[in-house]
Amino acid sequence: MKPSMILANKIAYWTVPPGIKKVILSNLSTWVESLNFYTIPREHQLLLQKNQVLHNRHAGERCFILATGPSIKSQNLKLLQGENCIAVSNFFLHPDYSLIRPRYYCIAPYHLPLTEESWSGWMKELDHGTGDSTFFFALGDQKRVEGAGHFANRQVHYLWFGASSEMIVNSGIDLTRPILPIHTVTIMALQVAIYMGFRQIYLLGCDHNQIIGLNKSKYFFSTEEFVQVTKRPLEWNERDIEWFCQEYVDQWGNYKLMRRVADANSIQILNATPNSLLDVFERVKYESLFNGN
Repeated sequence: MKPSMILANKIAYWTVPPGIKKVILSNLSTWVESLNFYTIPREHQLLLQKNQVLHNRHAGERCFILATGPSIKSQNLKLLQGENCIAVSNFFLHPDYSLIRPRYYCIAPYHLPLTEESWSGWMKELDHGTGDSTFFFALGDQKRVEGAGHFANRQVHYLWFGASSEMIVNSGIDLTRPILPIHTVTIMALQVAIYMGFRQIYLLGCDHNQIIGLNKSKYFFSTEEFVQVTKRPLEWNERDIEWFCQEYVDQWGNYKLMRRVADANSIQILNATPNSLLDVFERVKYESLFNGN
C-alpha cells in the first residue's frame, strides 16, 4: 500500500464515519495521481493538453489495430483500404502499407535492447516509410523524436504512461492525463482508440503465441529484415519460459483492464487474429467484417 494510503487509513480510523471513509479511500489514489499532473514541466502539460483535439474524434466509428504477428501474412489486408487503422511498431514493413495508409501509428516507449543509434535509425525509416500517418510516442521520448529532426512535418502526439489501474477504472482513459503503462504496444493503441471514441475495435496481428515457438520470429516479416531496419538484435532469442510466462501475466492484466473499460463504455473489442492465444476478447472472423465476404 502506498504511504499516502497508509496515512489516510490511520487518520480516517479515528475521524471519519465508515461509509464516508470507504468513499474517500476508494478515490484517494485517483485524486493523488491527478494532482501529479501539475508536478510535471509546463511544456509537458501543454503537449498533453494538445491531445484534447482527439477526444471522440471518431465517435461511433470502427477501427482496426494492426499489430505485427505472423498471422497477418495469411490475411487479405487489402480489404482495409478506406478503413480507420492504427498501426504499431514495424507494421510499415507490410507490402500493403501504402494501400492501407493507416491514419494513426503508435510506437512503444524507448527500451532496451534498443540503443540510441538504432532508435534514431529506426525513426528515420519510420518517417520516410509511413506516408502521412499521425504518430503517438511516449512523452519521455520527445527529445529523441524531435532532437534528430524526425517527423518535423507530421502530426505527432505524446502520451504519459503514469496511471495506476485504479485511476483508469475510476476516471477512464484521458490522453491529456496519465494513461496505463503498457506491456505491449497494442495496449497503447487500444487506449488511443478508446479515447478517440471508436465503438468497434478489431485486433489484427495479435498472435501472442511466441511461447509455442521459442527462438523463432514473432513477426510477419523476416528476422533478416528486422535486423536490417531496426539495427538491433533479436531479443526473443535471449528469453526463457519463465520470462515469457511473466510477460503473459502482465500483458493479460493489461488486456483485461482494457476489456473492463470497454465494457463500461459500450465499446466492443474483438480479436480478428486467426489462431491467436489472446482469449480476453470475443473472436471474430476477419473476412466476415466486409461486405461480400
